[in-house]
Amino acid sequence: MRATLLAMLLLCASPGLFPGSAPARAAVCDTPVDLLDPIPLPRLRPAIAAGELRILIGGSATAEAAGAATYHSRLAALLQNHFPTLALRVEARGRAGATAAESLVLILREMPGFRPHLVLWQTGTVEAVRSLELDEMSDTLGEGITRIRAAGADVALLDQQFSRFLRANADIDSYRNAMRVVAAAEGVPLMRRYDWMRHWMENDGPDMERAPRAERAATLAQLNDCLARAIAAQLRHSARR
Repeated sequence: MRATLLAMLLLCASPGLFPGSAPARAAVCDTPVDLLDPIPLPRLRPAIAAGELRILIGGSATAEAAGAATYHSRLAALLQNHFPTLALRVEARGRAGATAAESLVLILREMPGFRPHLVLWQTGTVEAVRSLELDEMSDTLGEGITRIRAAGADVALLDQQFSRFLRANADIDSYRNAMRVVAAAEGVPLMRRYDWMRHWMENDGPDMERAPRAERAATLAQLNDCLARAIAAQLRHSARR
């Protein structure tokens, strides 16, 4: 059952399935301010003021995908449009099915050469699907945040994707709560992907689980556009704190 659940989530979430897709229309993806974390990112505003910003995204399936329709590509386009003179780089490193510990290895491997100002660490879904140890995930997140900061970057966590199937078949709330506790204890923003996606689904936004097969490519492109816009909103919110 866990293998089936993970396969279904990867099918819904992987932008690499449609590398040439782009948003066909503006997505219904407003992000209420109460779904944004008020914790600041102290290196973000000085980096923008200095004219150079490097963001590294690390995680599992959605971080490994390539193409113009990925959420990290959309995020780069949105930020570049907002800051046209900014020397901007947004890179993503990931592997399908990667745990927090495995994605941390990928992140730390890139730190010396890329020298990011911000690391966006998406994780937690694989742990929930596989019912892995909560304490191990929490310890990995705490250690990873410490090591990334020591290397000179801010950190923000991106929590699990929302899925009705996941909610019905895994103890997702325990893993969400564990990530929230770590983020609060370490003083890093938690980007609430789970709540964002649920909000969009409940308000006529992109819904991959109920999209007809013929509309999945367009729905996925909308979802990635929504994620990029929500992350950009969180970055603006954190930079103002």
